[in-house]
Amino acid sequence: MLVGGMSLTALIEAMFSAPVGRRDAVHNITSALDDFAISPELGPVWHLCYVYENHGSFRVVDMEIATPTGTLSSKDVWLRLPD
Repeated sequence: MLVGGMSLTALIEAMFSAPVGRRDAVHNITSALDDFAISPELGPVWHLCYVYENHGSFRVVDMEIATPTGTLSSKDVWLRLPD
């Protein structure tokens, strides 16, 4: 699956359904992003944004990537293993 590529949404859903705490899942996803080739090309400046369940909540339900040219939702970000 990772050789052909998968969306960041699919990774998030898989990690959130895994038998680990949500905080650990978010940490693992965040640290793993450096290990993937990301499409579209983000350039040197980007920031991972967390989407929370509701105002005042610390429960992450999604992630977005902010770049100088706009914000990409997790469904628009594709991850694959580097060549």
